[in-house]
Amino acid sequence: MNKNNKDGKPAIYESSFKIMVAREYLSSNLGYGALAKKYNLPAGHTVTYFVKWYKSKYAETQGNELSKEPENNPDSSSEIEDLRKQLQLANLKVAGWELLMENAHKELGIDIVKKFGTKQSGK
Repeated sequence: MNKNNKDGKPAIYESSFKIMVAREYLSSNLGYGALAKKYNLPAGHTVTYFVKWYKSKYAETQGNELSKEPENNPDSSSEIEDLRKQLQLANLKVAGWELLMENAHKELGIDIVKKFGTKQSGK
């Protein structure tokens, strides 16, 4: 993944990479600049673009309320933090599976994703 292609234009990033960075932003406390530095991206606005792209492509994440602060109930704050950690791990696993499926499709020509609308044969 180069920052610039041979024409000097910005590189086009893989969808799986954009998904991974956007999900990490949505599920962690890292900001745009910190993620840009972590993944060696040109600037924080690149991460901003990834997050906007991800939200527009995967509408179900727009209801995600990870950024909201929990209520000031001391009993539930540790439980909420545990749930956030579990959610972050689950999101990373999903991103990993999406990368695996995309790479299997590219390199092996195997399409693992279910195509909706296809009919199963009657047995």
